Amino acid sequence: MKACFNPRHGIRVTHSGVVTDYVVCFECLQIEVWRNDKMVAHMLTNSSPEPLFDAILREAGVPLAPKTP
Repeated sequence: MKACFNPRHGIRVTHSGVVTDYVVCFECLQIEVWRNDKMVAHMLTNSSPEPLFDAILREAGVPLAPKTP
């Protein structure tokens, strides 16, 4: 696991006035979970969701940040 945390993906969920953000760095394979602007969890992931995230963003016309070599 790298210690870079350069997130390029995120998912925001709003339910009953509570905002939860999943901030993802596929470079170091980490996720931070923020709820109402307070970090509530930190976890590891793997690279398998990245192609799907990228495809959804491209389809929506969102420009992707360049990947770090």
